[in-house]
Amino acid sequence: MRKTLSVIALALLVVLVAFGCSKSTEPDKQVAAPSFNPAGGTYSLEKQVVISCATEGATIRYTLDESEPNGSSTIYTEPIPVSTSLSIKAKAFKEGWTSSPVAVATYTFVSADTLAAPVFSPVAGVYEAAQNVSISCSDPDAVIRYTTDGEEPDESSPLYVSPIFVNSSVTLKAKAFKEETIPSPITSGIYSICQMIPVAGGTFHNGSSNVTLSSFYISNYEITQAQYQAVVGENPSHFADNPDHPVETVSWSEAIRYCNLRSEQEGLTPCYSWPDIGTNVDEWPNRWEYSSSYTVICDWEADGYRLPTEMEWMFAARGGNQSHNYPYSGGEVLSEVAWYNGNSDGRTHRVGSKAPNELGLYDLSGNVWEWIWDGFAVYPTTDQTDPHGPNSRSYVVLRGGSWTDPLDFCNVAFRLNNYGYYANFHVGFRVVRKH
Repeated sequence: MRKTLSVIALALLVVLVAFGCSKSTEPDKQVAAPSFNPAGGTYSLEKQVVISCATEGATIRYTLDESEPNGSSTIYTEPIPVSTSLSIKAKAFKEGWTSSPVAVATYTFVSADTLAAPVFSPVAGVYEAAQNVSISCSDPDAVIRYTTDGEEPDESSPLYVSPIFVNSSVTLKAKAFKEETIPSPITSGIYSICQMIPVAGGTFHNGSSNVTLSSFYISNYEITQAQYQAVVGENPSHFADNPDHPVETVSWSEAIRYCNLRSEQEGLTPCYSWPDIGTNVDEWPNRWEYSSSYTVICDWEADGYRLPTEMEWMFAARGGNQSHNYPYSGGEVLSEVAWYNGNSDGRTHRVGSKAPNELGLYDLSGNVWEWIWDGFAVYPTTDQTDPHGPNSRSYVVLRGGSWTDPLDFCNVAFRLNNYGYYANFHVGFRVVRKH
């Protein structure tokens, strides 16, 4: 009997030992601890925290209130935006597995500096020659991004590495960036390059006769408030304090004065004179601008500035020898090439802010009316070469239409006239020079 019990006990011992060995070779599976990217640390700018787990198929749950994550905590599905100091606790779960240890990442945020706004050199404005514009930031480690199409710069915009060559009207915007630093405010500036554009001579039909013109230069923009102020020392404009808008509220007489003063300042021979007096406008007869005869004489061989003749203006507005015979200067759709009463919002606008014509000239339709040298008269029906208009200028020609006018007035063939002393907030001018 004792022998039988010993055998049974031995057998049970073997079974128990065998069972214990079997359990020790297959331990419980535990889910890997979650990890954080970026890792906890001290930052200045918001971070998008990604939580991941090396165990495939695991579900991550997390808390932001210092409590321990459990099976009812928030499930992680997308990056967590973190911009204030806090701790994220995360734990991973998988059915049939032991849940992971709790992982903790602590984020501390400190105040970030804001980069200084970029600086342009030369400053934005109206220039008579192309400019190389440099952009700088007071923080030497910052990178500068810029645009020239009116869009707001971002971190995908062109990187500033060298001066930007500006040879036409452009809106330049720049913004500085640096890691862990708040990006700078945007610096914005409008550059307008006022140039004298060559117009090759040619022949065209003005509606009454063929007109042949010699070559000449004409300003690509209407004379701006800044240009007028620099020459005359004052700005008569109704819409003042807009240096890159056309000067307005100027009479024909004041445009004549501007031409002579600018010629003298630039060392050129003034075109206009008064008989027996000369080119110094200040010495001309008192109240000469109110004379119905307008005795002013033009020296067509002088190299200074003058107003265009009516045929020069019309030829240039039509696009010269490159003309496509558009009804408006530069196109068939007026809103694309001109500021008129349908889109101006009741005011002038920056010169060159609409599309140019075939010669690269702006605003010959719309923005402001432009004074012409010629007195107003019916066109001759015979062919002409370099016509200068009638000798009498009781009424002086205006061309191009303005921000106050309907479509028809902005047609390149439309004519208007007024007294030479007339001045209003829709009247300005541009200039020409001998080629």
